[in-house]
Amino acid sequence: MRRTILTDGSGRRALVICAAVLASVPLVAGPYSVVVMVDIGLYAIVAMGLILLMGFAGQVSLGQGVFFGLGAYGYGILTTQYDVSPWAALLVAVAVTGAVAAGVGRVVLRLRGLIIAGVTLTVNLIFYYLCVNVSGLTGGATGMALIPRLPSGELMSHSLFTYYLVWAVGILLLMFSLNLVESRVGRALRAMNALSGGSEDTAQVLGVNIMRYKVEVFTVAAIYAGIAGGIYAQYTSCIEPGAFGVQFSVRVAIMAIIGGLANPWGAFLGVGLMVGLTQFLQEVMPVIVGGPTGAYELVAYGVILVATLLFMPQGLVSVCGKLERRARMLVKSRRSRQAGENSSV
Repeated sequence: MRRTILTDGSGRRALVICAAVLASVPLVAGPYSVVVMVDIGLYAIVAMGLILLMGFAGQVSLGQGVFFGLGAYGYGILTTQYDVSPWAALLVAVAVTGAVAAGVGRVVLRLRGLIIAGVTLTVNLIFYYLCVNVSGLTGGATGMALIPRLPSGELMSHSLFTYYLVWAVGILLLMFSLNLVESRVGRALRAMNALSGGSEDTAQVLGVNIMRYKVEVFTVAAIYAGIAGGIYAQYTSCIEPGAFGVQFSVRVAIMAIIGGLANPWGAFLGVGLMVGLTQFLQEVMPVIVGGPTGAYELVAYGVILVATLLFMPQGLVSVCGKLERRARMLVKSRRSRQAGENSSV
């Protein structure tokens, strides 16, 4: 039987534990912690899609800010200018994001290697300047405000509603991603991924439709970003072009690399570390040196990225894997020792 997250015992346990912990966070943490966890969840959804694209398909992209922005602006335009209901607007915005990504992917993915990174970076710049200049739709440089929110009812605050929405979506997308990488599609992606020892030419000889799989995973990654963007727009109720620029795309790529490109769980590890570090620097550095902390955050990002590439090329997820294997070995040896003692008695 093919191993999936639903048939693998350790995978099910990890998901159940993760879901239980996330469900209890608002009960023990303050409102600010809920806000930080929403940020982590949104970044993790985007980074998870990028891990599928970079880690499994081997396509380096620096343009996820485009699709995050498409989801956000799509939701904002539909709800503010066309009076579309929030839930329908979110679905349409995600669908449009996927359609645009499929079209862009068919053009961009004809290229190979780091050229794709440069082209997607350029696409991100074009998208940013379009958002600034097409002010009739996007609001220009000042962005859009008073964006309607998804209905959250009267039982909880909108921030808490968004928290549970983000993490419910994040867990569902994680399950989908884990099943995808263990499926026939995942094996085809690894076969053509030069970063993991594969080859597009060899995969094509074996009958793998290279362009089809690359466009599909590019579209899936964009849909992930579009979902996060739509939720972000309704959460903040205001958006502006700077939130979807190149800096966002580079930050997400760094988070994915640090977390580990070989496993979708790496998205949560990388984002959790980087967002936690950002919060720490924003709290501590003004007390030590005074002034803004942006420059120190960039230095910290660079140091962690270089250290990861040098000492943990598989990212934080590889460290967790080693710790899990060591724990299993210790448990197994302890059980063997107890069984030996019982038999001797």
